[in-house]
Amino acid sequence: MTENINKANSGVSREEAESILQRFLDNGNYNVLAIKGNWGVGKTHLVQNFLYKRKGEYYYYASVFGISSIEQLKSRILASNKNQAGSNSVNNSLGKIFEGFHRNSDRLERTTKIDLPLPGQSSIPVVGSLIFIAGDFALNILFNAIKNSIICIDDLERKSKVPLDELLGFVEYLVQELGCKIILIYNEDILLKDGASKTALEDYREKVIDRELKLEPTVEENLDLIFKDNPDIQVIKPVFIKAGTNNIRVIRKSQWLIDELIPLIKDWQPSLRNQVIRNSIIINLAKLDTAFRDRFGISIDAILSLIDSSKYQYKDPETSDKRIQLAYRLSFLGYSSLEIDKFIIQSVETSLSGSAELEFVKEGEILNQKEQKTSIIEKIRSLGKHYYSSFKNSEQEIINEINTFLDENHLNLTISQFEQVEKYASVIELDISKYEKSLLKHLLNTLETDYLNELNIFRAKLRKYPDLKSYLEEKENEYKQNLDITGALKKIINSNTHSISPWLEVDIEFLNNSTVEEYCKWLEEGNPDLYLMVRQFLDLGLPASKKLEEAIRSLAKKNKLNQIRAKLIYNIDIDNTSHTI
Repeated sequence: MTENINKANSGVSREEAESILQRFLDNGNYNVLAIKGNWGVGKTHLVQNFLYKRKGEYYYYASVFGISSIEQLKSRILASNKNQAGSNSVNNSLGKIFEGFHRNSDRLERTTKIDLPLPGQSSIPVVGSLIFIAGDFALNILFNAIKNSIICIDDLERKSKVPLDELLGFVEYLVQELGCKIILIYNEDILLKDGASKTALEDYREKVIDRELKLEPTVEENLDLIFKDNPDIQVIKPVFIKAGTNNIRVIRKSQWLIDELIPLIKDWQPSLRNQVIRNSIIINLAKLDTAFRDRFGISIDAILSLIDSSKYQYKDPETSDKRIQLAYRLSFLGYSSLEIDKFIIQSVETSLSGSAELEFVKEGEILNQKEQKTSIIEKIRSLGKHYYSSFKNSEQEIINEINTFLDENHLNLTISQFEQVEKYASVIELDISKYEKSLLKHLLNTLETDYLNELNIFRAKLRKYPDLKSYLEEKENEYKQNLDITGALKKIINSNTHSISPWLEVDIEFLNNSTVEEYCKWLEEGNPDLYLMVRQFLDLGLPASKKLEEAIRSLAKKNKLNQIRAKLIYNIDIDNTSHTI
């Protein structure tokens, strides 16, 4: 009776499975279809989605997971009518009630009396076993009303107390007595691990099951169910294809993880953003997909060993070789270790706390800045390829590439990097001055004045753009207004005195113009680094150094303690004109 379409155990695609389902439902000779396949490949999704799309079609669905009797299965079938019109809502409600009866059948039968409230009376006593018997009788009456229906029975391999031969006998009853079409859904590999179930399936398969198919969709098919319209599908798809993962539940959970990360990484460089997506998929597979771990030998601990090698010692050659092989397998899948992977692992293992999420973004921004710099350098280098790669007339191509690059990156360039681009543009006499002006204005407006040490370069550049001089003047005034003795002194001490920048000259001028009284006030206010600053400042030999010494002498004359400080700490004796004893 059985027609097994799985020649040589080959599986069928989702499209082929739907075609078989259609022929099964249209053919009056076939009554029972078995749909087999590994967990997570989408067996239940396929059947329910297919039946839902059939206009006017309704069906019943029940999982045998957790049931303890055929009566409870009947109740569950009634309670889960998938009629699109919703006309059997009463049956649904009653089915749930009856399932409750059978779930608590032992307790009901042991109950000697229950007070059942009735309208107009306080209550009447009813024996618990009578309620159970009446409920069972009513269940059978209602159940007989589902004649000629489609019934899906799922998770046969997860049955617990009901033997498979009893379940298959019930299926035979549904077909012979009620004229139903039955779709059985199960993982045969798991089901056959139980000896009794294996025997029952061998005995009843030919008698009960008319057609069989093994659903084995490609990775692409199941990816399209979850990621079809995802803008990052071209990044996502190669990882799953190489991993060989077609488990819909794992794919969907990977989607959830990516959806959590996307808002945090949306403004990062595409190369870094794509790497985070690839890494998150592989980390998720290492956590959730047993088949993936078996195929590649990749676990969360293995990934952690690459992220933080200091915690994992590989002293013997054999272990070191295994680590190299691990890195190769991960690289093949598209994984590249990032410092922020530890946060992705935390998200997969538990979830990211608010503070961990902030740390993820903070460390990611540092990576993004590095990636941005690397990306810009590589793009600038590539601008020159048209000049030396051929004698082709590619002037317009060069113009387009330079303009596109500057449109996307000019505000992220340094002056020296812009000058490199300017050399390429000058060869073809391309005017890029609008980008230069925009960059200079951006630098003057956004960069901290502490970093504008190439002030002379700015001045030279600004000669071409007189209207930008006001921006530079504003920065210089802002810088001078914010100067103080501590800040200026630290900058001078920490600088390279062999190369004094224009901004450092402003600091020196500020200190030289400060009065002895201002230095006295500064010394009295104190600073944790006062000792080191004063000692180094006195040795600089600047006019300001003399004023600082005068301030120390002035304070030393005020009291005995200051006199001791001046002499013992700074070697300044108020009775001598030089500060060195």
